[in-house]
Amino acid sequence: MIRPTPAEDRSFGLTVGTLSPGTVLSCSPATPLAQAVTKMRNANSSSIIVVQSNKPVGILTEHDLLSLPANSKAVLSQPVEMRMSHPVHTISIHASPQSAIVRMRERNVRHLVTVDENDCLVGIISRTDLIRQISNKKPFSANDVADAVRRSTIFVDARMPVSELRHRMHGEKCDSAIVTGFPADLPVDQQTGIITERDILRGFADDNDGLTAGDIATRPVMVINGDVNLNDARTIMLRKNIRHLVVHNQHREIIGVLSFADLLEFIEQDYLIYLNNINDDSDSELVKARQSLALARKLIENSPDCVMVCNARAEIEAVNPAFTRVTGYQAEEVIGKNPSILQSGRQSKDFYSQMWVELARTGKWEGEIWNRRKSGETFPEWLSIMAIRDSDGTISHYASIFTDISEREKNREDILRIAFTDELTGMPNRRRFSELLSLHVGRARQHGRPLTVMMLDLDNFQRVNNALGHNAGDDVLVEVSRRISRELGHDAVMARVGADEYAAILPDIKTEQEALNLAERVLVRLGEPHLTSKGDDLYLSASIGIASFPKDANDTSNLLRCVEIAMLQAKEQGRNRVGRFSVSLQSQKGADLALETALRRALDNNELHLAYQPQFDTKTGQLCGVEALARWTTASGEHIPPSTFIPVAEEIGVIGELGRWVMRTACRQLVNWRSEGLHNLRLAVNVSVQQFYGTVDLAEQLRAILVDKGLSADRLEIEVTESLFMRDMADMRAKLQRIQDLGIRISLDDFGTGFSSLSYLRTLPFDQIKLDRSFVTDIDRGEEGRTLAITIINMARNLGKTCIAEGVENDRQLEVLRDAGCDLVQGYLLGRPMSAQDISRLATATDG
Repeated sequence: MIRPTPAEDRSFGLTVGTLSPGTVLSCSPATPLAQAVTKMRNANSSSIIVVQSNKPVGILTEHDLLSLPANSKAVLSQPVEMRMSHPVHTISIHASPQSAIVRMRERNVRHLVTVDENDCLVGIISRTDLIRQISNKKPFSANDVADAVRRSTIFVDARMPVSELRHRMHGEKCDSAIVTGFPADLPVDQQTGIITERDILRGFADDNDGLTAGDIATRPVMVINGDVNLNDARTIMLRKNIRHLVVHNQHREIIGVLSFADLLEFIEQDYLIYLNNINDDSDSELVKARQSLALARKLIENSPDCVMVCNARAEIEAVNPAFTRVTGYQAEEVIGKNPSILQSGRQSKDFYSQMWVELARTGKWEGEIWNRRKSGETFPEWLSIMAIRDSDGTISHYASIFTDISEREKNREDILRIAFTDELTGMPNRRRFSELLSLHVGRARQHGRPLTVMMLDLDNFQRVNNALGHNAGDDVLVEVSRRISRELGHDAVMARVGADEYAAILPDIKTEQEALNLAERVLVRLGEPHLTSKGDDLYLSASIGIASFPKDANDTSNLLRCVEIAMLQAKEQGRNRVGRFSVSLQSQKGADLALETALRRALDNNELHLAYQPQFDTKTGQLCGVEALARWTTASGEHIPPSTFIPVAEEIGVIGELGRWVMRTACRQLVNWRSEGLHNLRLAVNVSVQQFYGTVDLAEQLRAILVDKGLSADRLEIEVTESLFMRDMADMRAKLQRIQDLGIRISLDDFGTGFSSLSYLRTLPFDQIKLDRSFVTDIDRGEEGRTLAITIINMARNLGKTCIAEGVENDRQLEVLRDAGCDLVQGYLLGRPMSAQDISRLATATDG
């Protein structure tokens, strides 16, 4: 390792006075301990100096707090002088940092109070200050973290009381502890924590001594491998502004903690070796110094970073080749000149004034700055300036090191562009649109102007991608963007906020009618044919929503919500139209959302129950089956009809869960009826089309329920509607066949109300046709209505299917159905939907 001579060491311009802070925490000996602790916590300081007549008489540190007894509350009322460390260890402000290192080592302390010539308090210097200011001048050679890490690290359980932890840390002379034993279901990075003396201090200040180690532990911890070089570990600690790193080995096992104190040990060892070498042979040391200086010059010459040295008058004295490569200036062009020849003009005079103030105060400055190359091109650089002092402490030179960060800035700009721009169209994306909308809303509010927002969604655009492919679909989206932009004009702010969704801010629109007219023109423009890559014409339509500030909403998020509601309403009303937001529309959407939320909770809150409508044999009049019907009564007592909540359940994707609950509950009731002696009842349950396309095969679900309840398959009947066959006829045939193979009967519900086809009646595995109530009602409306119902009954008989009529409400309807040969009937005439107990009584009555 290259070691500086005393003269070179002084060239760094560092003294204890320059390292110690200008202001320091202090208190009198009579100050209550609690007040001193709070003052330390608020200042985020590790110590407070006790002074009397402006002279230090003691010091209270985080480490001292570890020695307090378990009942610390009583102690906190004592004066500081009863708990402070004394006598206090001091050092002159004119001493070198190396002297401070040696004194700390000799006296085994972590703080030194700096004093002036009259022994009056000036400041304080800690190990942390030395690490931050000195260690970056002294590399650690090839040493790894494992060479410095403490192997005696304390490991404690998260449940250990803080008072017990303090006692252990004090007894084992540790400034930190690793905390484990957190719940195993937490994420991995939350299962290990660290507690330092600073955490103990916060506990005192917040009066939280009754907490456990897990309550105050810092998580997640910063972890580093033991084979990482100490220089890299030091860089991480300085950049992250932390004083401890948890170290693990190649097996990811924690082996200890690396702290600033551990780093300082290596610096101390280097310096002690250096002191010994000085006393050995001054001539030899001089030779080494010259070799070190020559090596330093070679390093500067070959450094990839730009180096510039100026004298105290800010005149350039030397530059390295990297400076010429980056700036374009040869050395002879800049030597003797002021560095201002590089200024780009981007920074103000105040910027440079503050920079020189910082240099004068601390001896260093670091930050990002824009300079200008000889070619005139401006570029960003990361600049570090250090003041170099002579043996008298006077600034003799300024050393500047800077790096061209143009590529990093470009990468940052690319990241920002990607984050805020839609890649396909080049428009702002949804995130950027929200920011721009916030800006425009703020301006509109400031000037008292209205602001209109438009949102547009292409209708059924997925069919374009399916038919033409995504590449052709992307071409269409780009053309759509151009058409909308041309129609809205240059003053509009337009964005692509979804796959086929666009939004625009219209700052110049003054009236609602003007906005509607513009939206209609956009629809007309989009309705014009789009030429595909194959030369075919493609026609599109869109749904547009409009909302305005401040009429509809007074902030960005609500304004976006309003315009989305208006756009969705336009889509629900048939598409290819414009929707204008209204309060009633919002109320309806709010009610729909409330219904969805309440439905999701209904099963957990036991708000759903089943009613059973009896089904009778037309020949014998006997009760032969029941249809299970879901009913919902909210916690507030409101009855929500199935016609309202079943479509909602299908829309929000909970129909599968609801269907399984209905099936299990109904089958369990069928078992109960069987135990009562009702062995001949058949149970009918409605099944939604979505249940056939769930993650678990419906046939397998039904088989498992039958096995679990011990039911015969022929006692169960599922009712399906014609909407099942709007998807894939062959796939649905296979699904129904698996169910019928189990022995479960299948009934076609609401027959005749959809796209009824004789072909699927013949080919699909149905056992029963259910005559819709609309045909039963028509029986009372003349010969034509009666004939249609009878025709369907005859057709079912000819196909070998059972026929059941629903909605039977009078004797005339029952008579016609019975005479026509209808097998089963249900309706209010014979029995309304009723409870399970009422079904039991009804069955007993009909048997009698």
